[in-house]
Amino acid sequence: MKTAEGRMGHEDRWVLIDTETTGLNDPVYPIEIGAQLMQGWEPSGDPFHVLINFDVPMEPDAVRIHKYTRDYLRHKGCPPQESLDRFRRFAGAMPLASYNLAFDWDRVIVPTFRRMGMPNTMQPGFCVLDLVRNLVPRLYNYRLITVLKAFGIAEKQKHHALDDIDMVIRLLREKIGPHLLSHNITSLHDVKRCAEGRLKVPPLVPSKPKPDPEALLRKLARMRERKA
Repeated sequence: MKTAEGRMGHEDRWVLIDTETTGLNDPVYPIEIGAQLMQGWEPSGDPFHVLINFDVPMEPDAVRIHKYTRDYLRHKGCPPQESLDRFRRFAGAMPLASYNLAFDWDRVIVPTFRRMGMPNTMQPGFCVLDLVRNLVPRLYNYRLITVLKAFGIAEKQKHHALDDIDMVIRLLREKIGPHLLSHNITSLHDVKRCAEGRLKVPPLVPSKPKPDPEALLRKLARMRERKA
């Protein structure tokens, strides 16, 4: 069923997640989880966010990217079991999606709940990264910031969970969702098929918005002031 522009369908509810972690080498622990309930391509309600203190070593490259140190998490992080239980109750049994679900779900969420001996009632939905790969041709890579730059959405990425979720939502509601809707993709089931390459639609070619002349003039003025 079609609804307002950019929506998949009135009843399609799912959860967009993002994690920051101790690194890329197993075992991978989540140190930050962000989540947003979605209805179609629109956010619904307040987001979920938690910093988690597992008090385990973190890879230097990971700290360099997200800036969360072990000492910082000792002071600001919540206990793991409490944090994971809150996240599970927020997501319920709705499908989860993320920009790289193979990492966030398969290597972070599932193993962490298993290590903690906690029940996991959540289920995987679709991978936004795979969806973009199947829709947007010939990008030189498919890192989130590369895709955001290609569409003129953002020039920098903070690598904090809720900031990344906000940018992914903009990508979905402004670019991906309207393109899919224009080709009669109006259900979460069909979005997942597109992400998995089982349902083909015409490609989406990135087009950056035209620059605002006044914004360019302000940028040039700031550059001159810094040089002065």
